[in-house]
Amino acid sequence: MLTVHIISDSIGNTAKDVVDAALVQFSYGDVQYKVLKNSNVCTVEKVDCIISNAKEGDVIVQTLVDGTLSEYIKKKSLEKNIKVIDLLSEMLSTFEDKLGLKAKGNPGLNRKMGVEYFKRVDALEFAVKYDDGKDINGLREADIVILGVSRTSKTPLSLYLANRNIKVMNVPIVQGLVLPEQLYEVKRKIIGLTNSVEQLNKLREERLKTLGVDENTDYTDEIQIFEELEYAIEVMEKLGCPIIDVENKAIEETAELIIGIMRERGLVI
Repeated sequence: MLTVHIISDSIGNTAKDVVDAALVQFSYGDVQYKVLKNSNVCTVEKVDCIISNAKEGDVIVQTLVDGTLSEYIKKKSLEKNIKVIDLLSEMLSTFEDKLGLKAKGNPGLNRKMGVEYFKRVDALEFAVKYDDGKDINGLREADIVILGVSRTSKTPLSLYLANRNIKVMNVPIVQGLVLPEQLYEVKRKIIGLTNSVEQLNKLREERLKTLGVDENTDYTDEIQIFEELEYAIEVMEKLGCPIIDVENKAIEETAELIIGIMRERGLVI
């Protein structure tokens, strides 16, 4: 029986996938083998333990970014006549040569990137699910709750912040509609947005044009917009939340202001 020892300074899933992909090519014969995965191997002591349990004829497949530890494995394996397949060293040295840079040498970077990716996807899905106050059940899970009247950039901000792995829920402020009482339970997470009457009028007219709707409605009436903004400010002040004027601000600029406020409150990293 062939025994393959995977030695990785991270989880070792990448090496396991490569080994499985290679061994499946021999599935037509009466082949017997086992694959032993050794994760988070970062010390000589762990290496010694693995090699002491390996026997002549076994194979070691290693994915270590630590060159010194990688060479140590090769030396100790040679003493026991154990074949070593190094999946990373030659690749790293080739890339270092071609790129003119030294590899970081940090174990598990790929896995960490994967974790960040899934956190981002989770945040984006959250932003879509809880956009425009569709479902108030996201209030407690949200990292940030954005309030504002229509066209104050609530949705674009939610999605931009989601790309920073921040879960954002946004809730519209509409005259005559009572906001959920649960907002008072998460006051420290809330950020209010406002804008000028003139810019909101322009944004709303452009919005209606894209929808092919008549622009002469209460939605674009400046007196109506003024009253909406006054009502929104009143609501935000009652909640005691910070209020950001987004007039002439890029989404990125407003987002950084929000992150700064939340960092001061110890609510986001």
